[in-house]
Amino acid sequence: MSQYTVLICDDNEVVHQSLSLYLKADGIRTVSVYDGETALKQVKEQSFDLVILDIMLPKMFGTDVCREIRKFSDVPIIFLSAKGEEIDRIIGLELGADDYVAKPFSPRELAVRVRTVLRRAGSKKREQTLSLGALEVNPKAYEVSIRGESVKLTPREVELLAFLMEHRGEVVSRDDIVNAVWGENYYGDYRAVDTLIARIRGKVPEHKAGIEFKSVYGVGYMINERNEKK
Repeated sequence: MSQYTVLICDDNEVVHQSLSLYLKADGIRTVSVYDGETALKQVKEQSFDLVILDIMLPKMFGTDVCREIRKFSDVPIIFLSAKGEEIDRIIGLELGADDYVAKPFSPRELAVRVRTVLRRAGSKKREQTLSLGALEVNPKAYEVSIRGESVKLTPREVELLAFLMEHRGEVVSRDDIVNAVWGENYYGDYRAVDTLIARIRGKVPEHKAGIEFKSVYGVGYMINERNEKK
């Protein structure tokens, strides 16, 4: 799960060190801030895929930060709090948080929660039509077309193609693709990714679609708009 950026806001340096270690192992970039006002400023100025927000923060409570963020952004938010009572979780979720984790917590467990929320957010994004060159993909309807002409792909082929298009211009690893298309519990051979890519390329002519697939040896795949000057 690469190319994601997560903002961590907590006044405890140990939380930043331990959580960043686990998230970076998943290829997730982290940005650390230590008070509520700075967190809100960062979200206004930068694009994040998820925000991890402690509730008891200096300068501005996490609940107030969340309330302000929700006025202009639907970025996923996970609350951290030493309070674990049900009423606190309910308040956090009612403010617009996507998840709530009580302290003390396992950094490994929180990293799993982060991946789950990011995947869920990615699924929501897939409701819109994706366009690249002359290629259009509607992941929700599982429809693919080139210059308005329908192309028949299997559901899994559509999911993989949509995932590449969502990350156009970026190299995505086979591990990322497996997690997005087959799920984390997949235990098969990663060559299944190569096979699926080959099938898609056979059904979606790159020249006609105005796109190009690229394989990066030992890493994964990427998709770009075709440069006709080549």
